[in-house]
Amino acid sequence: MKPGFLILLLAASLTSCISQKRCADRYPVAERSTVFVQHDTVTSVKDSLIPLPADSGLIKALLECQDGKVVVREILSIKPGKQVIPFFSVQNNVLTTGAKIDSSSIYFSWKETHIRESRIESKTIEEPVYKVTGFQNFLIWSGGIAWAIIVILFAIKLIRFYINRKLPL
Repeated sequence: MKPGFLILLLAASLTSCISQKRCADRYPVAERSTVFVQHDTVTSVKDSLIPLPADSGLIKALLECQDGKVVVREILSIKPGKQVIPFFSVQNNVLTTGAKIDSSSIYFSWKETHIRESRIESKTIEEPVYKVTGFQNFLIWSGGIAWAIIVILFAIKLIRFYINRKLPL
């Protein structure tokens, strides 16, 4: 009867154990996850020159002399360019010609804005805080008192044993 009771007691104590993996699956650890998103805006100014193609204009005219003065007899053709506007004038026997043109290149500037996003994720594992209940506190103190009594009784038995052995009455 005694060996069967010990085997049953051993089997009962071992069946209550659980592996660490099964315990972690059954009771997951409480964790808190926080995500911090940081936006950085970077603005840079860029510039460039855009060259324009060559351009020209043309005026063809017939000139003649009348009474000692130069006179335009006939304008044969005027061909302005895309950017060039030709002109001419005859005053006091002086022929003046020219052309108006915009700059041969255009200065162009622009701003580029880039937004960088940094994402930082942090996980905080919260450890459970175990609080002792009133009943558990009672068991702790009563267990401490019981152990103190057992140690005192065991010490008294040892002292009596040595006294009886050395001093036989």
